[in-house]
Amino acid sequence: MTQTPTPTTAYREGTGAAVIILIPAYEPDEKLTDLVRRGTEAGLGTFVVVNDGSGPACAPVFQQVEALGAHVCHHEKNRGKGAAIKTGMTYIRETFPQAAGAVTADADGQHAVEDIQALAAEVRRKGESLILGVRSFDTDTVPWHSRAGNRITAAIFRLLTGIQCPDTQTGLRGIPAALFPLALATEGERYDYEMNFLIDAARQKVPLTMVPIRTIYLDDNKSSHFRVVRDSVLIYKKPVTFLLVSLLSSGTDLAAFWLLLRCLFGGQDHYIMLATILARVLSGVVNFVLNKKVTFRSGGSWGVESVRYLILFVACMLLSGGLVSLLSRLPVPTVLLKIVVDVALFVVNYYVEKLWVFRKERQ
Repeated sequence: MTQTPTPTTAYREGTGAAVIILIPAYEPDEKLTDLVRRGTEAGLGTFVVVNDGSGPACAPVFQQVEALGAHVCHHEKNRGKGAAIKTGMTYIRETFPQAAGAVTADADGQHAVEDIQALAAEVRRKGESLILGVRSFDTDTVPWHSRAGNRITAAIFRLLTGIQCPDTQTGLRGIPAALFPLALATEGERYDYEMNFLIDAARQKVPLTMVPIRTIYLDDNKSSHFRVVRDSVLIYKKPVTFLLVSLLSSGTDLAAFWLLLRCLFGGQDHYIMLATILARVLSGVVNFVLNKKVTFRSGGSWGVESVRYLILFVACMLLSGGLVSLLSRLPVPTVLLKIVVDVALFVVNYYVEKLWVFRKERQ
C-alpha cells in the first residue's frame, strides 16, 4: 500500500520545465539525507523519495529528507526497485503534471549531484530521448562482479536490440514525461525492471542519449541491495527460460523420433522421414506452448500467434538447411557449420518471438 504525501511548495506550478529527482530507497542511511541536502542546495529542485518497505530503524532518515522538502511515498513492505520507481513515477504524474520528466538516482550516494544536474538538463533538451548516465568500467575502483555483470548484460542487450550500450545497469536515468506511459507499462518489479525498460525503449525506437558520469563505488559497493544470484536470474530470466524451453523441445524431438520409429513403425527405415516430421511437429507444439505461457507469458490470440510461430518455424527450418548447404563448400566440417548456424538462428528466434510472435500490443 502506498501512502500519498501532501505536495509542497518546492515545485512551482506552471514552470513546465521542472525535472523531478526520483529516488527508490530501501534501508537507506545518512547518504540519502546528504544527497537530498546537497541536491537542494545545488538547486536540483523537487525530490520524490519512495520508501520501499524499509524497517523502523530507517524512519529518521525519511523524516530528515521530508524536512528538507522531499516528497516521501511509502510501501508497507519491500516490493522491489522497479515497483518503487513505478510508484514514484505515478506520484509525479499526478502531483506534477507539467513536469518535463524525472531523473532516477540511487539512494546509496553513488551518483554525484553534478551528474544528476547534467541528466536533468538533457531531459529538458531532449523530450523524446531516454537519457542514460554511463559509467566507465575500466578503472581499478570498479568491483569485478559489477564489471562482469555489466559486460554480460551489455552483450545480451546488443544481441536483442542491435544497440551498443556500455552501461545497461546504470541507475541514473533521465526519463522525459513522454516516456512515462512506457515506463509504467514495462514488466518487472525488482532489478529486472531497469533492463526490461531499456529493451522496451529500444523496441519502441526511443532514441538513447548517453551522458558520461563519474564512476563511484563506495566501500566496494557493499551498500547495494543487489543480490547477485537471485537478481541476476531476474534480469536474465527470459533468455535463460527460452534456452531451457529450447533444450526441452529438442529432447522432446529426439524422444518422439525414437519412439515413433522404433515402437510405432517397427524400426523400418522408409518411415524415417515420416517419424522426423511428426516428431518435429510435436516438439514445435511443445516449444510454442511453453514459450507462450512460460517464457513470454503472452495473453495474445492463440490463433494469431500460432500462425506467426508457424511462419517463423518454417522459415528457420529452411534457413538452417539452406545456410548449411551454402556454407558446406567451405573447408569446415559440416557438423560444425550446422552448430554455428543453429546457434545464430537460436538468437534470431528469441528476438523474433519476443518482438513479433508474442509481442505485446501497447496503447
